[in-house]
Amino acid sequence: MERTPLASSAVASAGYDDATLVLEIEFTSGKIYQYEAVPRSVFDWLLRTPNKGSYVARMISDRYAYRDVTAPAPTEEADLMQQLQDSVRMLQDQKPR
Repeated sequence: MERTPLASSAVASAGYDDATLVLEIEFTSGKIYQYEAVPRSVFDWLLRTPNKGSYVARMISDRYAYRDVTAPAPTEEADLMQQLQDSVRMLQDQKPR
């Protein structure tokens, strides 16, 4: 979902899907939540209100079901595996053919 960047100390961006009535909010903490069955007017007010963090807390957070869709941070093990694969690939590229 495409999100619009917002000038806020709490909310980094927000997007809305008219077909599914899903509101997606990216917080400045890095968390991304999708809220379900949200009327379009709630999203429109979010874009217009000067205090976006307060609006989310007051009008969205406890009123709509949500799920955390934040991409998991890469684990150290996954990073280590990627480094190992990159090293093997580099060695194979250096081998005379």
